[in-house]
Amino acid sequence: MKKSYTSTDINQNQGQELSKKLYRSISEQAKRLDDTRSCARIVGDLFSPNLQVQRKKFCEYCERLIFSDPSLYGRKGEELLWRKGYYDVVSTAKKLKKKEYLPEEISFIASHINAGIGFYSHMLSKLQYNFNLDIKTFIDFPMIHSEKKDTGDVKIEAIEWAKQSVHQCLIYLGDLSRYKLEIYPNWESTLACRYYLQAISYKPEYGMPHNQMGTLAMNQNSFLDAVYHYMRCLSCKISFEGTSNNLIALFERNSKFLEQLPKEDKNADCIIEPDQSEKIKRFVARFLLLIDIWYFNKKVPKVYDLCHQTYKNLEECLTFVKLTNSESGDGPTDGDSVETDSVASHISGDMIFKIVVISLLCISKLKSSNSSQLSTAVAFLLGIYSQLIKNVTNHLQEGILNFPQNESKGKSLNGILKELMTGRKRARSKLRRRKVLKNESDDESEVSGNEEDEFSSSDDSFISDDEDVLDVSSDEESDIIKVSDESNNGTPKDSIPNGLPNGIKTNPRNQEKTKEDLIRSVQFMDVNDILEIVTEEATLQSIKTLSDWLLSDLDVLKSCGSNSASLLRQITYLLNLVNINLASPKMIGVRLKSSEVISKGIKIPLSEDTVLKGMEILKGSQNILDWTFVEKKGLSLKEEAVIRVVKLLSFGKFLTTVSETGIIYEEDSNIFVCNLKETNVEDAKKSTSLMEELDIQDSLATTTFNGTSKRTFSPNLDDDSSSKSPNDGGGQLNKMKHMGQLWLAAEVRALENRVGAGKTTALSPYLVLDADALIKYTFMVKQLVHSRKFIVLVPTAVVSALDDLKREKIEARDAIRWLESQFHRGNRFFRAQRPQERAPIPFIKYPKKKDKEMHIYIQIIECCHFLAEQQKGASNVVTLLIGNQNVLSNGENKEFSYVGLAQSVGIAIESITSFYGKWKKTKGKR
Repeated sequence: MKKSYTSTDINQNQGQELSKKLYRSISEQAKRLDDTRSCARIVGDLFSPNLQVQRKKFCEYCERLIFSDPSLYGRKGEELLWRKGYYDVVSTAKKLKKKEYLPEEISFIASHINAGIGFYSHMLSKLQYNFNLDIKTFIDFPMIHSEKKDTGDVKIEAIEWAKQSVHQCLIYLGDLSRYKLEIYPNWESTLACRYYLQAISYKPEYGMPHNQMGTLAMNQNSFLDAVYHYMRCLSCKISFEGTSNNLIALFERNSKFLEQLPKEDKNADCIIEPDQSEKIKRFVARFLLLIDIWYFNKKVPKVYDLCHQTYKNLEECLTFVKLTNSESGDGPTDGDSVETDSVASHISGDMIFKIVVISLLCISKLKSSNSSQLSTAVAFLLGIYSQLIKNVTNHLQEGILNFPQNESKGKSLNGILKELMTGRKRARSKLRRRKVLKNESDDESEVSGNEEDEFSSSDDSFISDDEDVLDVSSDEESDIIKVSDESNNGTPKDSIPNGLPNGIKTNPRNQEKTKEDLIRSVQFMDVNDILEIVTEEATLQSIKTLSDWLLSDLDVLKSCGSNSASLLRQITYLLNLVNINLASPKMIGVRLKSSEVISKGIKIPLSEDTVLKGMEILKGSQNILDWTFVEKKGLSLKEEAVIRVVKLLSFGKFLTTVSETGIIYEEDSNIFVCNLKETNVEDAKKSTSLMEELDIQDSLATTTFNGTSKRTFSPNLDDDSSSKSPNDGGGQLNKMKHMGQLWLAAEVRALENRVGAGKTTALSPYLVLDADALIKYTFMVKQLVHSRKFIVLVPTAVVSALDDLKREKIEARDAIRWLESQFHRGNRFFRAQRPQERAPIPFIKYPKKKDKEMHIYIQIIECCHFLAEQQKGASNVVTLLIGNQNVLSNGENKEFSYVGLAQSVGIAIESITSFYGKWKKTKGKR
């Protein structure tokens, strides 16, 4: 019986035969290309006209082979095309170059790379059309075709190959863009990162793009960026083979850097204080050493001391003020800066984000291996979480205080929280918009410390409007004076840092009242004002990521509830501060409807969600995301801030369902409340207060995982076992308790330094400036203001003097512009004299004929006298900083001595250069 054949079978057999012949032909061409390439002696030999024609035909034949039978030859054709058509040419040229590429060689290589980028862009378009692939959600340059091709006869295997080929094409595009950086080293790596990120978004289970980005970021932020990408690669289901060795090599380089650091000798006569960049570099190095220990589960005896030192380094680095406003709103992008060996002068939001993600990846690995070090790593990350929340709440508080408040006597304007909690829709309340500030510079986050700051001003004259000046509250000012006085008399009692100027602790009742007022202010404020403040907080992206982690790990969250009341109270306070009225129809620059925000907010992916797509430890929070939303609507920074607030409030709603947290929602007041109390230190109330106020979280005391509670960083000082050495064989419990002692001792030392205890000379909390100080030493004034350790005050007489000098001195005009910008923006630590802040100078006879200079000086002393009188019994309250050294001499005026007049009312008078040097020296010792 003869075997029958259909026309389809015949066509398939013919197609397979043609594909085999084409494959043999391509293999022969590949050998010829290899032979010709091996004979090249200079870079120009690789780009002879004949060889370029051969490569072009080879690429065309490979493309024909790939699409003729993708199931059988798709992968083979791809590899041959990439290897022989593009990669080998670039790698051979790199070997043949001498010291540097010649201009002609650069032209050849650039043309070759550009041809490759064009070819793979064409491949992506053809894959989308031939297999009807919808990849608009994942790449930003999809090819839109009006007609769809019928793919009914295409095999499932071919479609799967096509999807994989899209991912591979994106990697090839990233590689080609990366090769361009070798011939143009000054170019940015943004384009290469763009392709790699799209490959990650398309198939997050593949780690190779992360490995390539780690190579790009080798010298960024002291290896932090490279470690981040290598660890992301290793956490993927399909990692890259050489990534582990790359990571180990980086950790070895980091360890060598730490070994080379000079050992600190506290008894040395001269101690060189490292600058901010160096401190950040050392913090990152110590953090990466911790990760090296945990990630590879190494047994290191002094790991607890390292945890403590790293934690304190981060706390210090978070206080560094940005020198520019260019990074306002910076966040996770997975892209890296183009500068090599760059060291930041402050920790950006992107760096914080990568630190958090690296810690999460480390915890995930420790958990999978059931390591005994898991509890330490979890406790450390909870400590970072606490620091970040404290840092953000301080910034939000300052931002809220710096905006004029609407003193509405009616019912408070509730935020979106009530609608999220109750599910009911309420009527939209109309918000009364305050007048928008006319100066565009008011939208900036902070003023640079650079003396060349420029501010736009419609007129050179300075208008002092006391109603527009927002100052620190009188309660906070009195607290600063109190601690300053205690510092002069010795070690202060109960003076604990609380995020206020000079590290002052307010009365607990006043503090709670202040927090209640701030929370109430959020609901009264214009929605666009508070949203502007929240948008600038890049750290909220890291806090949101850590909140997603707690959502996915109930064991850790419940442990926080039973042992970390202070952490949960911090979370509660933050949630209340971001309870914005997002249902308002008057949000500027937000296209999302209020109903869309409420109903779909938690499902909309943010930039951090896109970057972390596929991370196993965050899988629970990512499963609910609707990735098609990004395709339909791109989000601006402000819109992302709106969605981030919704997600954080949703996290707060989840916390109310976990009884261990003690968090409840009060519908009447529309706020979250934490009812937990501290219970773990009962031996001394002072120790309990100290641990809480110094932000040594109880989360660093106990952490639960795998259903078991294990002790870490215990602060219990009365326990006999806590005094044992970590090496006494007492196990994990004794080691952690010992760590708690070390931690607390270091915090007490830090506290003494902050309030000027011991032999250090306390500095006045009030600094009053004269005109010469503002004109001649503006950069010193700015640094004193930005330190947030003093209340710097400008008397009205000084403002008038500057106005008179503006026509003579350009420096006076610059000072006026800067003052105008500061006072319009509002700064709790820098303000103008209030009308009532003057007191007559007793026991002196005012001169009858007062010249202008004398009259200004007397008015300045009267202002200083008023400030000193408000704190009777306290010494060293006010220091008058002058810019003219001659004033300190005894013969500056025949009628009376300026210095003597100041001293008669207990006012310290000092040149600003002398005071600045003293402050810098005191700052260096801390």
